[in-house]
Amino acid sequence: MYVTTTNERRTTGSASLTTSGQHANQLARDPIARVPTLVYAASLAVAALTAIVSAVGLASGSLYTADPVPARGVVASSAGVLVPGLQAHDGFNLIVGLPLLLCVVWLAHRRSLVGLLLWPGALFYLLYTYAIYAVGAPFGPLFLVYVGLVGLTACTTIGLVASIDSVAVRHKLAGSVPARAIGGVLIVLALMTVAQDAGGAIATALAGGTPIEPVARRVWTIDLALEVPAVLAGGALLWRRAPLGYAVGAGLLLQFALTPLALAVILALQPPLTGSPMDAGTIIGVLVFVAVCFTLLAFFAHGASNRPRTRFQSRLAHRASRSRWESRTP
Repeated sequence: MYVTTTNERRTTGSASLTTSGQHANQLARDPIARVPTLVYAASLAVAALTAIVSAVGLASGSLYTADPVPARGVVASSAGVLVPGLQAHDGFNLIVGLPLLLCVVWLAHRRSLVGLLLWPGALFYLLYTYAIYAVGAPFGPLFLVYVGLVGLTACTTIGLVASIDSVAVRHKLAGSVPARAIGGVLIVLALMTVAQDAGGAIATALAGGTPIEPVARRVWTIDLALEVPAVLAGGALLWRRAPLGYAVGAGLLLQFALTPLALAVILALQPPLTGSPMDAGTIIGVLVFVAVCFTLLAFFAHGASNRPRTRFQSRLAHRASRSRWESRTP
């Protein structure tokens, strides 16, 4: 009886040590190590194309419309949807979107987990934005560039997410990120987008429509076909504490924050650019969504800033655990 009990204790202790060792190895793994060089190169190509199309859009006053006012400001369309002008969006992309992408790529290259987590979000923002350009901008010389930019950004985003060691990311962030709370917020944001866009589309269709296609149609299309499925799936994965949810959650929050941030910036600059009055109430309203997303992003930043154990520290922890077990074994 005593021998059997001792063997059982030794077996249990070995299993515990094995599990502890596996956990330490997962913590020591580098989530960025598997990202191929091709993804870095493709991201820089996306940045170069973004710089080109944004510069051309800003330099050409009649590329998007003969009337510069809707191109530089915000247009209120069906069901209360606010649509920023494409030329104004060019300015935001050049000043905010492009530097942000370059910054997170540089941080990821320097083995920063924060840069890695935000990298898919910066790409997804540009994918979302230029998908709107591809379906909504007047047909012209940049049409094929928009389509190519959308395809390249989509492939780069998928390749990046697939190469991230999401299991290592989850072990790094699990103690700092309230997965169910943030996943629930992402699900709610996706459902709110569905309610606004689908409700606006149905109301417009039942009203008989108008001879002119609503300006909001391009936003409805990309929201419902691209953004909502991604945010809903990412929120559900994070709610379930799946590794992929931890890997994409920060990026989805970043993308969802940048869209209303661009709207707020363009609304704030609209009076000097177009001569229209400032809508302070709308600016405050959209900034609420920005604040919510960036507040939740702080949890990912905090978890990513905690320095992982080195291999030497993990080996010491493993030896200490083994010593404690052996001291308790008769």
